[in-house]
Amino acid sequence: MYWRFLSLVLFLTAGAARIDAQAPSNVYIFPLFADGTAGGLSYRSTLKMTKINAPASMQCTLVQRNTSAPFTGVAGYFYTADVLDAGFSPASQTRIFLDPTLPFEILRTSAQSPLKTGYATLTCPGTVQAQLQISLFDARNNKLGEATVVPATRGASFQFLVDRRDGTRLGFSLINDSAIEGQQFILVARDQFNFEVDRRFYTIESWSQVSGFVDQMLNLPSNFVGSVEVVGVSGGQNYAVGLQYTGTVFTTVQPLVRTTPLP
Repeated sequence: MYWRFLSLVLFLTAGAARIDAQAPSNVYIFPLFADGTAGGLSYRSTLKMTKINAPASMQCTLVQRNTSAPFTGVAGYFYTADVLDAGFSPASQTRIFLDPTLPFEILRTSAQSPLKTGYATLTCPGTVQAQLQISLFDARNNKLGEATVVPATRGASFQFLVDRRDGTRLGFSLINDSAIEGQQFILVARDQFNFEVDRRFYTIESWSQVSGFVDQMLNLPSNFVGSVEVVGVSGGQNYAVGLQYTGTVFTTVQPLVRTTPLP
């Protein structure tokens, strides 16, 4: 049951949060966001943010794509997620206020709707330290696991190390945060000697996210040890994060980010 549920999470697709050209430079992109229930289990997301170098009072904006989960703050304040547009990658927006009496905030979703995944962009007028935690709960509200998603680094190529000898599975979430649509991204598997094992081409739309398990998208041996490179859209704004599962235990994996793909 767990594998079916986890597969559902990784293959739900979502749109990306568009960054306006006039937006402040303090923009934090989280390549994976999840909230909701399925199969008696639920995923919830928690955003933690602390002012570092910012005005005494500050308003940040969190934009979700393909999800519209509201939040409850650390002091019990309810934050709405107001839907901005519909279509292929529907966006929702949450305003987050920090003042001198609230130098940090912890916002939690509650998984009150069917499961959806997407990703989120946090924009602030000053510098903050921000991280997103995704937690898995059973039907009795017992936490089964959690992982931290840190703001992603933009790149053209994202390389993950893979070791399947103990049954571990690696998933990934790739974002095309640009207007370039219907373009291909590439998955390339290489063994421990850097010889190519398999290569596949897939399509990603504009302002969108694609997720999947690498062993379902590539032809890999059951005991494969090597690397998988995710090559994003040429000329686009690409971000990625990995999600590694061993049984019901999961953690995020940060890729080696490059400005050009491997030869």
